[in-house]
Amino acid sequence: MFLLFLRTCALPFLFCMLAGCQQSDMIKDFEQIVPLQDQQLARHYSDLLREKQLDYVRMATEPGNNGDQIRQALPALSAAFPAGEPQYVKVVGYQRIEQRDMPQLLRISFEYAYPEKWIVSTIVLRKYGTDATIMGLSVAPQTASLEQQATFTLRGKSLRHYVVLGAAILSPMLILSALVLCLRSKLTVRKWPWLLFISIGFGQLSLNWATGQYLFLPIAIQLFGVAAGTSAYQPWTFIVSLPLGAIVFLLVRKKLAAPASLMA
Repeated sequence: MFLLFLRTCALPFLFCMLAGCQQSDMIKDFEQIVPLQDQQLARHYSDLLREKQLDYVRMATEPGNNGDQIRQALPALSAAFPAGEPQYVKVVGYQRIEQRDMPQLLRISFEYAYPEKWIVSTIVLRKYGTDATIMGLSVAPQTASLEQQATFTLRGKSLRHYVVLGAAILSPMLILSALVLCLRSKLTVRKWPWLLFISIGFGQLSLNWATGQYLFLPIAIQLFGVAAGTSAYQPWTFIVSLPLGAIVFLLVRKKLAAPASLMA
């Protein structure tokens, strides 16, 4: 019955909600905001690592204990790249931190595509004008492209995914139904405290749709009991809350209703 509800009612509603958040559109917008100069600077050092020109990477790494650790890890990081040229390379992550009278900090990630493997290379730079020193390096092999991982799909999902998905749709529907009933009902008490109580969900359960990882926060509130979001190359995250106010109101609504004689 639950899966039947998802297919006939919940999923059409969900797909309508997701229709305005096309992953391809977010990727195009993301690519436009990453400055070309920053891309080229970080790509230069990332390619040196891929091409195993480690002496050049060592010279560009800043001094100190952190730099020593990076230099020691370079052979292992470089070995993670498969042999041969990648099919494509594109920027998949970008962060810039600017402080007054301080060098810029850049964190840029690139995805290298190979026939049977994808590599995400992340480089952290301290930028001085057109030059930079390397503050951090990481290389993470992937079994699928980040764009594919971020795509919303029901294929191969667990019962946990379906439960959270159903709750993400049922919770706001229950809240909206209770709000309408509260507004249309004649009550013996003030309505606005009940409207506020009904509109809030309590606790938060967040689920990473791609990985299935979840986090539960017992002390939290959320308007309308649900939130969902994604960004370029990032998987969907659903956050659901218990519609406690809506449930309580629906249980006590008849007791709160004004007698018919007062309504006349």
